[in-house]
Amino acid sequence: MKAVNPNFAKFLACTALVVGLSASASASCGDSMSAMAAEAASIRSQSHPTHPDSASPGDSDDSSIVGLWHIQFLVGTQTIQEAYQLWNVGGTEVHNPNVDPRSGNVCLGVWKRNASGGTYKLAHRVWNYDTNGTFMGTINLSETVSLAHHGTTHSGSFTLDFYDPSGNLVVEVAGSVVAERISVQ
Repeated sequence: MKAVNPNFAKFLACTALVVGLSASASASCGDSMSAMAAEAASIRSQSHPTHPDSASPGDSDDSSIVGLWHIQFLVGTQTIQEAYQLWNVGGTEVHNPNVDPRSGNVCLGVWKRNASGGTYKLAHRVWNYDTNGTFMGTINLSETVSLAHHGTTHSGSFTLDFYDPSGNLVVEVAGSVVAERISVQ
C-alpha cells in the first residue's frame, strides 16, 4: 500500500474544514443585531439612554484603536450585548457578539480615525433575514468612540438602524458603548 503524501493529506483536511464551515455560513449576523434591538426595546421604557463620561483632555494619547477589545453595548445602565471586536490596521473590523454561533455571530465593519485624533467612527452593514430565510432588509450599526486611559479603554455612542427591503427606516436604537483592550499578559 502506498503512503499518503503529507502535503496532500493537509490539503484534504483543509478542504474538509472549508466545506464544513461553508455549510454553516448561511447563518445571519443580523440575528445578533436583532437581539440587541429586542433587548434595548425591553428596557427602553425603564430608563433613558445615558452616555459614559467622555475622555477628559490628556486622558487619551496617540494610541491606536488597532487591536482586540471586549465591548459592551448599553441602553441606560443595562448591557444589551457584549462582544469581542478586532480593529484591523487596514480600516476593517470584525465583531464577534456573545450570541449562539449557530445564528451567525461574526459581523464585519469598516472604521476611520477622525481628524480629532483619538476619536473613531465605525460602520457595519448587515443583511437581515428571519429564521425562515426571508430577506427582512438591512441593519446599520454605527459607533463613535474615543480612546482613554492611554489607549486601554474606549467609550462612546452607537446607533442601530433597521431598514425594510425597500430601504425605509423601520426603527432606530441608540445607546452607549464601553470597551477594554485585551492584551497579552
